[in-house]
Amino acid sequence: MQKRFLLSTLITLISIVVGNSQTTQDSVSIAVNENSDSAEELKGLVLDMDKQTALPYANIYVLHKNKGTISNEKGHFSINIAGLDKTDTLRFQYIGYKTKNITIGQLDTSSFVYLKENIINLSEILVFGSNPDAKSIVKKVLENKDSNYRKTTSKNLVFVRERDITEFDEINFNLKKSSITQLDKEMIALVEEKIPRQTISYTDFLGNIYQSKNQDDSVTLKVDPLRTVSLKEKDMSDLDQIERVFEDVFKDIKDEEYWKVKSGIFSQKIEDENEEQKNDSISENDEPRKDTLNENERWLKYYSRSINYRLKYTLMNDKDEWEFLHKTGKYDYTLVGGTRVNGEDVYIIDFTPRSGGRYIGRMYISINTFALVRADYEYGKEKVGRDIHLFGIGYTENQFSGSIYFEKKDDNYVLKYFSKKTGFSASFDRNVSLLKKRKRFLFDKKLNEIKVGIDMSMDIEESTEYLILDGKDIPHKQFADFEQKERMEIIYVVQFDDNLWKGYSILEPTKQMREYKKQEVK
Repeated sequence: MQKRFLLSTLITLISIVVGNSQTTQDSVSIAVNENSDSAEELKGLVLDMDKQTALPYANIYVLHKNKGTISNEKGHFSINIAGLDKTDTLRFQYIGYKTKNITIGQLDTSSFVYLKENIINLSEILVFGSNPDAKSIVKKVLENKDSNYRKTTSKNLVFVRERDITEFDEINFNLKKSSITQLDKEMIALVEEKIPRQTISYTDFLGNIYQSKNQDDSVTLKVDPLRTVSLKEKDMSDLDQIERVFEDVFKDIKDEEYWKVKSGIFSQKIEDENEEQKNDSISENDEPRKDTLNENERWLKYYSRSINYRLKYTLMNDKDEWEFLHKTGKYDYTLVGGTRVNGEDVYIIDFTPRSGGRYIGRMYISINTFALVRADYEYGKEKVGRDIHLFGIGYTENQFSGSIYFEKKDDNYVLKYFSKKTGFSASFDRNVSLLKKRKRFLFDKKLNEIKVGIDMSMDIEESTEYLILDGKDIPHKQFADFEQKERMEIIYVVQFDDNLWKGYSILEPTKQMREYKKQEVK
């Protein structure tokens, strides 16, 4: 979800200095549209039989029917049973647990489903030799990654849920100087007053994602949205008015002019998305473009870039987020046993951090191919990511949890789902200048400047859940022929409403999302 201009500018200021300093569910997911007037729902909770803990992202589907869902991050599920009989069977599957079949008639409208852990002694699946070393197994995941996770040209029906929470503990602005008449002391004071101390955003997306395996294509991912719903502030008129003032100021640039944000020795040019839109090639036969959006629209190309960026997590290339694969010397690994996943034998390996490691979790790795089938992990106790405190900047990555699951199709492993939650606390106590400049041969000329002392602290949490509901490989021509639209329509609401998804089989929203309602800005 795109953050508002003012808020994103503040966060950008922190990221600029943090980046330079290093060198000196609540969810609703949609399954299949049943095109039915009935919205009869069967709800329940999937739990570990022994530990009584919730099992997130369990697969639930009706045998012999094209209907299914996945439990949410709290283990809750909801499935549309319109048109089904009480004798129809629901199958519950969770990696590392015994599969359970239950008829609809055996379940109440609100039911608990208990699954039994299924850890097999390795002697039952390994015929020769002693148990292998856990660390050597983990090392083989990256060694065999390219052969196990081969790119294909595909079309996938996906659900994506994004949640962003920002809480400001303190915001103080002190205008030092300004040569921009619209941005005077009164306006800066109004900005300080109107910025919400807490913002929470939920966005749910259902659509088709087209991906090309051909890296020579100018675009390798395209989006075909079917429905997008976002919780929106009930009344943001004051902040909207302020934002328009800033937008008008920043749009007032001529050729060879640009804006730069500067704090001390750190500076960065502000990229102009509008300029990029104007530079997009348009053939003579194209219809004239509308360069502005309606309130319920979003530029689809930016959303597709966001999806492409989030999917980079699934490549396992990031040495920080996948430290337990790339830096095995920082971890202790325990071979717990084995289990079977879709007829495939896999190792179950737990890992804990040594002094230099960050994460604690569990992996499921194929015995035959050494593919990572599933991983669930989070920061260990008292562990954090980057922790920087200098030049008036405080930045601590204090939250991380990840979960990912791949399904084997023929001799390849394809993504079924992933979830990732990150969080950080930040403080900023510096003078910041926004400079308008004109390019010249030697030194660019300063045209306008606003300088503000900023003292603020905040906590930010971001989470993404990406579920593939149906997918298939397609010919490259089908990918090339599909034309992505320019705009995506968004349904904005102030509170979750079941009627939005009537006729769909949905993943049950958690209590927090059902009860959450956007507050008016005061």
